[in-house]
Amino acid sequence: MSDEYQPDIGEDYIRFHKVMTRGLEVSLQNIDMFLQVGVIEKLNREGFIKYVQSFSSVLQGHHQAEDESIFPYFKNKLPEVPYERLTSEHVIFNDGLQEINTGIENLISENDELESLKLLKSGFDKIDQIWHPHIQIENTQLYERIRSLNIDLEEMIRLQKDDKKFFQEHTGPAYLVMPFVLYNLSPEDRAILTQGSPDIVAKQILSRDWKDRWTPMQPFLLK
Repeated sequence: MSDEYQPDIGEDYIRFHKVMTRGLEVSLQNIDMFLQVGVIEKLNREGFIKYVQSFSSVLQGHHQAEDESIFPYFKNKLPEVPYERLTSEHVIFNDGLQEINTGIENLISENDELESLKLLKSGFDKIDQIWHPHIQIENTQLYERIRSLNIDLEEMIRLQKDDKKFFQEHTGPAYLVMPFVLYNLSPEDRAILTQGSPDIVAKQILSRDWKDRWTPMQPFLLK
C-alpha cells in the first residue's frame, strides 16, 4: 500500500475526534484541579478560558457540519448508520455547550469563579458521559467505511473543500480555532492535516496578528 496521502474526509473526521477527545480530557483535568483549590491559577487564566472557548466553538461547528452536510450526504450510501441517534446525541452535547458557554461568559465577566467552574464542570461532564460511545459509532460505522465507497478523487476533494469552508464559516475566531485544532493533534496527524500548505499555515499561526492572541493557550497544547 502506498504511503502517499490520499484525500479521505472520513479520516479528516476521525482526526477531528482526536482533537476533541484531547480537548475534553485536558479541560476536565484542569477544571477538577481548579475546583480543588477553588480558583483558576492567575498565570494560566487567560489561556484556560481561550482553550475552553475554542473547544466549544470547534465542537459546535463539527456537529453542525455533520448534521447539515455529512450525514445527509452519506445517508443513502451508508443507510445502516444510526443517524437519528447520533443527531439526538448532538442535542445533548449542545446542552452541555450551553452550560460551558455560560461558565465562560461568567469567567470573562469575573463573576463568582467557583460557581463558574462548577458550571463548566457540569457542561463538560454532560459531553464526557456519552462522548466515547458516540464517536465509536461514528468512526466504525461511518468514517472508517468511506474509503470503501470508492468515491472518485475529484468528488472527495470537493467534499473536503466544502467541509473546510463550512467549518470556517461556523467556528471562530480563526486565530484561536486553528491553533487549537492543530496543537491538540500529534505531529504526525498535524502534518497530514496541513498537507500541501504547511509553510503557509505555520506563517499564519506565527504571524504578529495571531501569535499573541493564541499563545496563552500553549500550556494546554501539544508541542
